[in-house]
Amino acid sequence: MYNLDIYNKKIDFNNMTYSIDMLRLKTYITYEEFTSIEFLLKSVYKDNLSSWVSGMISQFHYQYNITFEDCSIWFGFMHNNERKSFNNTDLKYNFTIEFNPNKCKDNKLLLTILHRFSDWKLRSFDLAIDIPINILDIMFDLRSRRKFRTEGYGGDNLTHTYGKGNGRIKIYNKKNESKLNIIGNLTRVEVSATFEDYPIRNTGTFEFDSKLFPTVYLNNYVYSFSDYTCKDKMLMCVLYAVNSGYPLKELTRTYKKKLEELITAGYKIKFDKKTATQVFRQTIFHYFVGRESRQVIF
Repeated sequence: MYNLDIYNKKIDFNNMTYSIDMLRLKTYITYEEFTSIEFLLKSVYKDNLSSWVSGMISQFHYQYNITFEDCSIWFGFMHNNERKSFNNTDLKYNFTIEFNPNKCKDNKLLLTILHRFSDWKLRSFDLAIDIPINILDIMFDLRSRRKFRTEGYGGDNLTHTYGKGNGRIKIYNKKNESKLNIIGNLTRVEVSATFEDYPIRNTGTFEFDSKLFPTVYLNNYVYSFSDYTCKDKMLMCVLYAVNSGYPLKELTRTYKKKLEELITAGYKIKFDKKTATQVFRQTIFHYFVGRESRQVIF
């Protein structure tokens, strides 16, 4: 794989690079502890700061976004569905932070916030898998019933998204998105995983759910498949159309079945659960182990 400086922690396996591209962590802190963080932001990082207050029941009351040249950090405090009592100074409220480890890396403010508090819980993360092929050479499993969307801006400047929440998949041209000066291609497969307050202290026993991996194939056979393909010129046209984002629901039942048979005869990309698990653990260990952190990990 390419030796690129776009990762915090990464693992190369089977000519693919695994990393964690987004982390959302949660803990509980008092209002007094929150004001100390707020003072730091408004006194030291005021030029990088945007903040707002929301009264919507599904959102945090206090929200902040701190933007640096290379990354941004968002956090919310005191969710609007929580019971509040300003007379009880010991009462703790939801404090959630979200950031991209590949971009923020060892950002000073990020480390200050993560190390100041304990009992962090995992809410979600995005697993990024970078593959040195062109996005036009990837096909989804056509039997999936999840909502599928393609955004195209010409040629291989494509972004495929299907599903939402836990198991959401996003596939895009990473070389184009990050303006990478490399020879060849780089496509990113992004898998979102969500959790109900998974304790960070249990990271040592964490296991990635392999069911979240998408079923995708290399479509190299488009150029050199069997005589069956060559005989069915219409199938060839339909295959190119679908690969370019034409909605499957518009196809007849006959051509849906033909495409399924064609695609499952291609080359399935094999993702690795062990590597995904290891890169997540390494990322969490990077922020909390061997540092001035109050978080304990077993």
